[in-house]
Amino acid sequence: MFKRIGKFAVLAAVIFTFAFAGSISAQANLPEAVTLTIAHTNDLHGRIVESKDVLGFPKIYTAVQDLKAKNPNTILVDVGDTFHGLPIVNLDRGETAVKMMNELGYTYMTTGNHDYNYGFDRLLELAKMAKFKILAANVYKDGQRVFPAYEIRDMGGVRVAFFGLATPETAYKTDPKGIEGVTFGDPIVEAKLVAAELAGKYDVLVCLSHLGIDDSSDPTSITLAKFVPQIDVIIDGHSHSTLADIQKKNTTNTLIASTGAYGAGLGVVDIVVGANRKIMDKSARTITPANSPDLKGDPRIAQMLADATKSQDAILAQVVGKTDVKLEGTRDLVRTQQTNLGTLIANGMLYVTGADIALMNGGGIRDSIPAGDITMKLVYTVMPFSNYIQTGTFKGSEIKAILENGVGKLPAPDGRYPHMAGLTFKTDVSKPAGDRVSDIMVAGKPIDPNKDYVFATLNFEFNGGDGYTMLVGKAKNDFPTDVEVFLAYLKHLGGVVTNDNMVYTK
Repeated sequence: MFKRIGKFAVLAAVIFTFAFAGSISAQANLPEAVTLTIAHTNDLHGRIVESKDVLGFPKIYTAVQDLKAKNPNTILVDVGDTFHGLPIVNLDRGETAVKMMNELGYTYMTTGNHDYNYGFDRLLELAKMAKFKILAANVYKDGQRVFPAYEIRDMGGVRVAFFGLATPETAYKTDPKGIEGVTFGDPIVEAKLVAAELAGKYDVLVCLSHLGIDDSSDPTSITLAKFVPQIDVIIDGHSHSTLADIQKKNTTNTLIASTGAYGAGLGVVDIVVGANRKIMDKSARTITPANSPDLKGDPRIAQMLADATKSQDAILAQVVGKTDVKLEGTRDLVRTQQTNLGTLIANGMLYVTGADIALMNGGGIRDSIPAGDITMKLVYTVMPFSNYIQTGTFKGSEIKAILENGVGKLPAPDGRYPHMAGLTFKTDVSKPAGDRVSDIMVAGKPIDPNKDYVFATLNFEFNGGDGYTMLVGKAKNDFPTDVEVFLAYLKHLGGVVTNDNMVYTK
């Protein structure tokens, strides 16, 4: 349970930023009903380039322009986890993401936990680059609110109040060192204060929320809707939930919308406000590559992305280390046995997270690194998916099931094969799957079935990928991507990789 800020939050209410674009009498009726359209994105994680399953910024731009052509009362917003993810946004620490969002014409954004991955100071720099406003009522630094809590906007004569909320989980789902002095207030307390502050000043209240609907989150966007019923619409992120996922769980009168994750779609919320300024109807849908096959990407935006990618070639050519030996990432090898590269990657997880045990799946290793200079391009070629490192706590008695899954497909090569650090074990493939692992040792000692061990691996595995269903719901802490963790470990090693770096280590 997150810490509630109590009286401090009430005192903080007096410093709420109030920016009212246009003065409209609360008593005056509208000439006629007005339709408002809010186009929205969430949890892009750097997926801004079009692919089979990713809409991409060129198509998002086109879709938003089409919406604006049909209804001038249309704006574009984002609810976080946008500045960090794939190399195209990571290499310049979020700058490309902000520049492209400026071009697309975003109006508002709230922060996701991964938007703090470059550190709080960098987030402030990105906010200054942005032509859109970051709204977050519950983000404080040294007791002072960092971003405006809300803004009221005139949309076709309708007073629409937008406010933002960040997940309190950010406190432990990004590197704590990067957010020292930053606190995240109770979203429900903050939302109640915003609603009270804005009473009588709006016709429609919209929350940009990075809270999600996962049962493990406290609070969820659904809980927020229950306790702050004044909110008419919540544009949500964090749990990577689709609109259909939310509609199944949401029993409130508040419309809650989300698009899933990784650029899978552009959300569209339509709100019809009657002449009496009361909401007559509200609905949500998602534009996806599948349901909009004729949607064309804007060539100007596509060229800007191509230019951004080309400009990063110099960064990818940078030498980040040197290896005296070939680091083995051959497909059939990493999917059937532990290699020196797999061990090196897993050791890096231990170094960054402080975990007891780390696992790198063989399927996440996509190439070898030859002896000689290690470039950024080589590292991104080896780990192209930009998975995040996460940790969770497991009893020693639970570890065997994880390892059994990892070797369950042997002798056939499979991406689930576990490259371990901090732990060793023996495998007997002559035995049936589920009963092959023995002699499990942690830090050189027999595993204690009653002891708690901190376990690190990719978010892909914690999400049940490669059959690791026993990890689902167990992740407690987030760390940077696999590439960033690997680079940090290379720096720790002085940039030089030798055979001594590839031992099973804690």
